[in-house]
Amino acid sequence: MKYIALFLLVFCTVPLSAQGNEEVVFDRVTIQGGFGGPIIEMTSIDDQAGVLFGGGGGVILNNFFIGGFGQGSGFAEHPIDDHIYSIQLAYGGLWMGYGTPNNKAIHFFSSLKIGGGSVNIPGDDNGDPLFEENIFVVQPEIGVEINLLKWCRLALTADYRVVGGIQSSRLAGLSNSDFDSPGGTLTLRFGTFSRNRKE
Repeated sequence: MKYIALFLLVFCTVPLSAQGNEEVVFDRVTIQGGFGGPIIEMTSIDDQAGVLFGGGGGVILNNFFIGGFGQGSGFAEHPIDDHIYSIQLAYGGLWMGYGTPNNKAIHFFSSLKIGGGSVNIPGDDNGDPLFEENIFVVQPEIGVEINLLKWCRLALTADYRVVGGIQSSRLAGLSNSDFDSPGGTLTLRFGTFSRNRKE
């Protein structure tokens, strides 16, 4: 019995003594703050220019952030049997990005949006859509961010939206390439960007 007690004492003591020297991958990552705000994107759908509106937010870890976003619009139109119908696009998901040196008034900014959503063509009676398809979206962006105030930042970026998952037969002849598009995005971020407020 005393050998079992001695074994348990040694077994429990060794991990405790090793914890002070434990190595981890993200040892120097600190939470600097969090943010939220609107996203306005100039883009095109089916070769028709328009604006997507949305928003997002996240937590800031050093110069990196991770969070979520959502955006959509219905500015584009598509003809079906001599009638013109609107195209409704909406998607959202994971949003992560990087900005450095973020203590400078103007600095580099990039992000990646990965998510899912849907495209639908509503009928005249605003009931069930005539056509609907689920989509997957990957959208990288790169540009500059301006520190307007300690709690407000403005990002101006160029982006490209890549859409997958559309079968033309399920969406009145529209395909993935009709939703792939370059764009320009204006993003406002409101929040706390530095835990020690040295900025």
